[in-house]
Amino acid sequence: MQTRWLKILNKEINSTRQICILGVGNSQKGDDGVGPLIIKKLRFEINKKKFNDILLIDGGEAPENFSGEIRRFQPGLTIIIDACAGGRKPGTIYIVNPDKIQYDDISTHKLPLSMLVKFLEDTIPTKVIIIGIEPKNCNFQEAISQEVDKSIEKLISTIILLLSNWKKTIPQTPQRTP
Repeated sequence: MQTRWLKILNKEINSTRQICILGVGNSQKGDDGVGPLIIKKLRFEINKKKFNDILLIDGGEAPENFSGEIRRFQPGLTIIIDACAGGRKPGTIYIVNPDKIQYDDISTHKLPLSMLVKFLEDTIPTKVIIIGIEPKNCNFQEAISQEVDKSIEKLISTIILLLSNWKKTIPQTPQRTP
């Protein structure tokens, strides 16, 4: 049985032509570094498989600084990956509703992700999905927890599989005859 996040991700990936994946977080704060770490690992896999039409960005603690690059790329889908504390079991992967992110939430980011999502959707337009991984430990200089590390590997292998299938099913633009 597919989980909700997997169903949504599969549907959205298969309905677009260009994808931006934006990793968010502080790599020096344990599980909060999940986004940048996933981008680093995905970059290796995506280069190996020679996928096109995918933009990978390590947004660190200030993902809004990359909004211009994302707008120039014009993705139909932007996937944001971040450690998100939602009261779930550590390592849980889930879709975060940007409307439920509070503007005053304490986070390592300069601006709340909800503001970035709204800006991107209003200016590109792009469909934005936030994939959250429930952190266990976000202490300074701590390592990624075992629970989150397992979820990182699961999410990476899932994304690679979905992208492999996407390249086979991507809608083709009809060729114009002269």
